[in-house]
Amino acid sequence: MTTADLLAPPANTDLEAAVLGNMLLSRDAVSLTIALLRAGAAVFYRPAYQVVYRTIQVLHSKGDAVDVLTVIQQLLTDGLLERAGGAADVGHLVKCVPSDLHLKTYCLQLVELHTKRCVAEMAAQLRDQALSPTHDPHDLLAAAQRTLNELHDTLQLRRAQTVAERFPAAVDEIVAATRAPNGITGVTSGLWALDKVTGGWQPEDLIIVAARPGMGKTSASLAMAAMAEAAGVPGFFVSLEMGAGQLVKKLIANELSYTTSQLTKGARLSPAEAESIRTRAAGTARSRLLLDDTPGLSVGEFRAKAAKAVQEHGARFAMVDYLQLMTGDARGNREQEISSISRGLKLVAKELKIPVLAMCQLSRAVETRGGDKKPQLSDLRESGAIEQDADVVIFPYRAEYYGTLQDSEGNSTADLTEFIIAKHRNGALANVFVRSNMATGRYEDLEADAPVTVSNALDDHATRALPTSQFDRDPPF
Repeated sequence: MTTADLLAPPANTDLEAAVLGNMLLSRDAVSLTIALLRAGAAVFYRPAYQVVYRTIQVLHSKGDAVDVLTVIQQLLTDGLLERAGGAADVGHLVKCVPSDLHLKTYCLQLVELHTKRCVAEMAAQLRDQALSPTHDPHDLLAAAQRTLNELHDTLQLRRAQTVAERFPAAVDEIVAATRAPNGITGVTSGLWALDKVTGGWQPEDLIIVAARPGMGKTSASLAMAAMAEAAGVPGFFVSLEMGAGQLVKKLIANELSYTTSQLTKGARLSPAEAESIRTRAAGTARSRLLLDDTPGLSVGEFRAKAAKAVQEHGARFAMVDYLQLMTGDARGNREQEISSISRGLKLVAKELKIPVLAMCQLSRAVETRGGDKKPQLSDLRESGAIEQDADVVIFPYRAEYYGTLQDSEGNSTADLTEFIIAKHRNGALANVFVRSNMATGRYEDLEADAPVTVSNALDDHATRALPTSQFDRDPPF
């Protein structure tokens, strides 16, 4: 084998001709091949064969017959016959079909060869870009990871399946869900009242936790991350607002019931008591929760870091605090940049198959609104794309922050946070109440086994869901 052969892109034009020839002979072969070759004409290495394949696709999409004569005529009509090699070459394709044809195997081999060509092309492109001083290494890694994921997806020969074929697997998933502890099929939030509604944070979901300053969205997300880790679910927490040292102090405060201010200033702490934190905060000391405080993190950097956290540390969820501080596509206006960030986070969740929770700042419209100032989906700041991309939208709300010290039933709202689930793509909408100590950052269920009840009023500060008619209906989003 010569050096030129070793450097030639991997391809097999005989296989390509056999597949195209069979498509010209059999309508069933046309349908099967189009379903299997998800990358389309690019799977074919020879340019003339790409032209023929696209022409077959055109005829098939119109419902026209596909054979040598119709393909040649369509090529003539489109002015592409010469690019396809001429009428003689197209006619010769049917003679390339072996007597014992294994179409699916041929398609798989073509996809594998195409994938190798794409990997080689990506490697060459990455090399050129890596040698350029203008390309950011994080963006290069993110682009490479995204391309590899896409190639892996196209390498899978997928076809449409009947309901009957998917039925056993669906029942297996249902059975597995019944065996999940407490019905939690996703990543636990550490709060039973919230998990009862969501089933835990589900893989591939983008969960938006949005609030105005002072509602405790950072404290709540950090507390939930810590509780998930304590339950044996490692995660990745990105903070664009607070340093990693501050976050660790908040975790210590949470565990030992100190205030963050006490730990920061050393107020009312003796040196001996402060030193004893090394042994007393055992949970925080051995926590595997990954923290990253890189400022101005881009979506590409986040994707690369999250992928590394999943691959090397087994992270099963990721959190970002908060979305508007990330760097997105700056080529458009601010709304378009936020849209690119939101869509990017959703793609990370799907690519890595983990839930991604993103904290989000609400607009000032909440503050100017009369009444109880409860947030609405329309308050999501700067972009409607956030609402569109999100699978779940949760608003942490504290009535006492706005001076409302009692609810309509006369119950105290002190140290009470209401999680308003305003969008839930795959579940119910609900209003969930938990106990919260904003000084220490601790969040707890009001009752150890508080069930989700269907009620219009807050009964003894138990979890409150929407009325039955709305709770049981399919979500409108």
